[in-house]
Amino acid sequence: KILNEVSVLNYDNGKKFINTDRLDAISRLLWNSSYRRINAQGLFHLYAKAPLGDIRGEILLISSHVDCHKNITRCFAQEYGSDCLKGTFDNVLTNAIVLQLMLEDSLKANVVVAFTGDEEEDSNGAIKVTRYLKRVGRNFRAVVLDVTDMGWSEACTFTVENDFCSSFWLERIIRCAMESGQDWKFVPSDPAHVPMAVPLENIIRQEAEPDESWEYDEQGVECFSLCIPTAGEMHSDNGILVRRNALEPYMKMLRKICLVQ
Repeated sequence: KILNEVSVLNYDNGKKFINTDRLDAISRLLWNSSYRRINAQGLFHLYAKAPLGDIRGEILLISSHVDCHKNITRCFAQEYGSDCLKGTFDNVLTNAIVLQLMLEDSLKANVVVAFTGDEEEDSNGAIKVTRYLKRVGRNFRAVVLDVTDMGWSEACTFTVENDFCSSFWLERIIRCAMESGQDWKFVPSDPAHVPMAVPLENIIRQEAEPDESWEYDEQGVECFSLCIPTAGEMHSDNGILVRRNALEPYMKMLRKICLVQ
């Protein structure tokens, strides 16, 4: 139901949103939840359970981009056989998953969620939300949510990519992945320097594709990407495939990361 609600267009011009259909759907879904939109300027909408100044300790930011690639002219989500869904899921899929967790009230009070724009071009949404949080004096780490073309042939349920984070935090993330009991893969930011914590059988020795994590890293923010493997052309009206059995494990992995930090 959530996936269908948010499978609508959303565009920006690199400076501000010019079509907010998906952001409006997100706002409607969260209307009676414990979350309130605390900033909706420029290229990001930020949601939290409390004013930022009232949140204790370090903030964990979940970043899920809502902008559509310029080649996408329609959004859809539909059944595809017994094992898959098909749709324009870049990046509506992770929008829907984090919304599910928010509506379940499954995330800790220090977790804030940003729905960002301009990821398909320059990731200015990630830059803007970083500057905003720093301006209000909050330290934070970021988990970037996205779809990926890695791990599909290995039938993975999720991938951990772009490890721009401390070895301490990464070890906890890898521990969560191992304890999940799922098939998963690690796609490093630098294939020549894979952290020791990652089991050899879980490594795809290929540089991870750019996403918002690259910009968070450039802004000095500790971060990594949690991705859902897909198949097909992401930036096409034809849509991409995702395995049904990947959705629940991905959501559980995200929930666990937010709990242990």
